[in-house]
Amino acid sequence: MKLLGVYVTNAALAVDRPFSYIYEEEVPLYTRIEVPFAGKKNAGLVVSCEELSESIEEAQQRLGFKLLKAGRRIDEEPVLNEELFALAKWMAYTTLSPLISCLNVMLPKVLRTSVKETHARMISRIRKLPLKSELTKRQKEVYELLQDGMPAAEARKISVSVISKLLFAGAIELYEEEARYQSETSLIREEAFLPLHPDQEKAYRQVLQSEKDLFYLFGITGSGKTEVYLHLAREVLKQGKQVLILVPEIALTPQMISRVRERFNNVAFYHSELNPQQRYEQYQRVRQQETPIVVGTRSSVFLPFSDLGLIIMDEENDSSYKQDNVPCYDTRKVVIRRAKAFGAKALFASATPSLDAFARAQRGDYELLQLPRRINESLPQVHIIDLNKEIRSRSSYILSRPLQEALRERLEKGEQSIILLNRRGYAPIVKCGSCSATLMCQDCDTALNYHKDEGILKCHQCGRIYRLPERCPKCGQKSLVFYGFGTKRVEEELKTLLPQARVARMDADNTRKKGSHQTILEDFASGKTDILVGTQMIAKGLDFPKVTLVGILNADAGLMHQDYNASKMTFDLLMQAAGRSGRAEETGEVYIQAFNPDHYVLKAVQQQDYLLFYNTEMNYRRKADYPPYRHFLALFLSDEDEGRLADAVAWFEEACRELPYKHYRPFTLNRISGRHRVRILFVDRDLIGMLKGLHELIDRYIAAGKHSSLKADIDPLYME
Repeated sequence: MKLLGVYVTNAALAVDRPFSYIYEEEVPLYTRIEVPFAGKKNAGLVVSCEELSESIEEAQQRLGFKLLKAGRRIDEEPVLNEELFALAKWMAYTTLSPLISCLNVMLPKVLRTSVKETHARMISRIRKLPLKSELTKRQKEVYELLQDGMPAAEARKISVSVISKLLFAGAIELYEEEARYQSETSLIREEAFLPLHPDQEKAYRQVLQSEKDLFYLFGITGSGKTEVYLHLAREVLKQGKQVLILVPEIALTPQMISRVRERFNNVAFYHSELNPQQRYEQYQRVRQQETPIVVGTRSSVFLPFSDLGLIIMDEENDSSYKQDNVPCYDTRKVVIRRAKAFGAKALFASATPSLDAFARAQRGDYELLQLPRRINESLPQVHIIDLNKEIRSRSSYILSRPLQEALRERLEKGEQSIILLNRRGYAPIVKCGSCSATLMCQDCDTALNYHKDEGILKCHQCGRIYRLPERCPKCGQKSLVFYGFGTKRVEEELKTLLPQARVARMDADNTRKKGSHQTILEDFASGKTDILVGTQMIAKGLDFPKVTLVGILNADAGLMHQDYNASKMTFDLLMQAAGRSGRAEETGEVYIQAFNPDHYVLKAVQQQDYLLFYNTEMNYRRKADYPPYRHFLALFLSDEDEGRLADAVAWFEEACRELPYKHYRPFTLNRISGRHRVRILFVDRDLIGMLKGLHELIDRYIAAGKHSSLKADIDPLYME
């Protein structure tokens, strides 16, 4: 009899430990097994398997509880390896998260431990058997056409009735196996690689020849960073090692995919648009060493590599690399951890590095590489439009006169334009003109957005949809007014002002269908669209030679957020968007519309000077004791029951008095999806000490029987 240690599917910190079960035979570690838990059938991950050297009764007496028997084994082989399990334990500690949450974030849905089991898709195939009886002429013809391993669905296309008779006669049988991705055999297409420019060649050589393992490639937009990645990948693949290229979800465009496919066959792509079965198939390809190169988004950092030689993290500063929900991990830290585990090199890259990463590069933690010039040697000219003056002169507050003139000029020349507004929908606020009441989501403390196409109101926090009322719900008057504007309103405005222009929009509202994102970009690339309007998804990863104008609307709106990261995130977005203009032979222009044109962020963008922004921002952060000079550790408490949350917050207020590091009083946040929320912020230089203290504090919180949910986030991107 074996004694198993099993982590069950429950993301609560109160059950963040292995539970003991008995089983008749040896179970491989890191396989899933059915177990009874809390009166229900559950799936768990086996993390220990020991021989029970005593009777069950003696073991129960020693342990102090009844040992239940584990049920059916779900897997024959482990779903993850020792290196990934060690990584999950490290993540659980450094993110103050349950281990099972870390394990499940690593695995595709088909392999996760869950109450509701998910299976891989199976394919029914044909196996030919020795003939034991005489067949008819037609049956013999079909039998000869069949091949071992042929999908049954394909065989039935020959003749459904004959296949049934062959099965009945015992001439063939059916068997099932998992659906598999059909890998290609060739790998590198040498002829597709472009020659490197001197700056690119220098960076490429430094990575290959340096004894260091961590590098930062600081290159302006359009400087050719992607070509350096692909040349490095080719060299590492020739050494027989694996390569992972990480890109933000927003930058994994059809253009990026085609660039990689032009140079390499047999590439695994791993991203959110894949369905669970496709993600599982790609996971298995990596696990069984069928593909040596992966291009993917954040979660691909957890794929089961066996011999990683290089990890490239493009747009290292992108916010999508930091997970918002439990576990709130930072992909850059995971990359460093995995690179060290394999003795691999890691290359981070961006035109606008995160402040922490660039500070580390400057002090030598990463070897700093630079691409200071564009391939076409020409940066776009940036104009800042003061919207205060435009409004006083009775010009449009959506599209200023200089921007309108620039758009007309591009249309006359047959060139293309991009208009960025980081707000989707038609109008972000609906108010009553009589009583001034704002229409709010019933589950969130958030104003509802008006979506004109569908004639609905939508909450952009929880996604709840409301019918647009004829009268104000508060005073009953027919006086609802729409304030502000989103991408849909801008699209309408452009079609009115420039009726001859072919205008397309790309945002989260019109790219929900699979392939819609690609269709919009292909139309723009082929010249079927003159002006592309969109949110931040059009600000990165796009390279269109005919784009010579970028207009950025409400450019300083992000600076109004009460968040220490607002300036950096606004700067990144504006710099990336500006970088879409003038990437080929024609010089580009950028028009930035703002109400605060003298803000240091906008001035740095106008000069396209990252170092100017970096030095100014770091000076402010040093004075304020903000990251990266101090670490923030934010605890977010949430509960549907406001009284229970207040009780939990009071407990923390009392317990925090004993802590040796600075913390701020609990701050009430907006309600989301019916849950009341409070944030408690801890600040210190010593992150290791702070983690140790918070682990002890959370253990005491659980022991005190408190039930409000907890989420920890270290150096959070968003404080709300």
